[in-house]
Amino acid sequence: MSGETVRGRTAAGDTMPAVGVWVFPDAPAPELVDLARQVEGLGLDELWVGDEGPARDPFTVLAAAAVVTDRIRLATGITNPYVRHPGVTAASMLTIHELSGGRAVLGVGAGGQMSLAPLGLQASRPVQRMSEFLDIARAVAAGEPAAGYSPPDVAVTEAAAGGPLPVFIGARGPRLNRLASQRADGAFVSGMPPFRYRSVIRWARSVRSIDIALYPSVAFTAEAVERHRAEMIWGLLDTPPEVRDELGLDAAAVNAAAQAVRDGDPEPARRLVDDAVLERVMLVGAPSVVGSRLAALVREHRPASIGLALVQDDLSEGVDHAAEAFAAMAAELGGD
Repeated sequence: MSGETVRGRTAAGDTMPAVGVWVFPDAPAPELVDLARQVEGLGLDELWVGDEGPARDPFTVLAAAAVVTDRIRLATGITNPYVRHPGVTAASMLTIHELSGGRAVLGVGAGGQMSLAPLGLQASRPVQRMSEFLDIARAVAAGEPAAGYSPPDVAVTEAAAGGPLPVFIGARGPRLNRLASQRADGAFVSGMPPFRYRSVIRWARSVRSIDIALYPSVAFTAEAVERHRAEMIWGLLDTPPEVRDELGLDAAAVNAAAQAVRDGDPEPARRLVDDAVLERVMLVGAPSVVGSRLAALVREHRPASIGLALVQDDLSEGVDHAAEAFAAMAAELGGD
């Protein structure tokens, strides 16, 4: 895929979705900026960067990426309404929107324990806080007043970038996904087992048929599997109880394993997330295998974009493998 996008039309005439990758911001910031160049050079369409509390700041990384790329969408995946004032978050993303010539996407959700707990925060009243966030973010973008925001003369707006700033909501449960369907431009569906997608996407399309960015986690190598095994405990900690029940996991055991990880001992989490659990919560295998799984997800859910949440240490290798997987997906869909 050297520089060639996979977008186009299948044999059945359906539009091929945009493709991209999500990364956790624990790599050195210069590497993350170089990764944005690589994503664009391989013909992918978007890069989502997590917002994980005191990890590398995604807004800074995306601002740097904006000036070294020309085409890809640059997105937070996802920030939250608790760590920063919504007006500051909106202004930061609007600045990236301006730097990139209108390529930014503001992804926001309630946040999880990994991003909030180190700062002593909790995701209280998530639907109300998210609704307030949307009110203020839209007001900042439009240069209009709202409850909790009075625009000063120096405020940045989406007019500076020449176009609207898309807002996507990332959530696992029904209430926030229905809020997304009512008020957002799209839903970022990630951080959950694939068997959960059908319900989440149905909620996100319950009021309006908004765009879906579908991003399963992936492990292309045995090393990536072992790295992700203990880290998956965070997603299981924040997931709805019925998902843990489906996986046969006890909430107390998940909480105990997560506390052990905080204390520096990943072994209880590794034991809890065995191969049977891991293969149900992420895509595992060579790029050709992953590509076939992606094609099946595209056929079932018709997302506007589909991507892969990379968990391996070598992110550059992960992007190369992702590009191979997307090529395999496109080839399979092209024959439909």
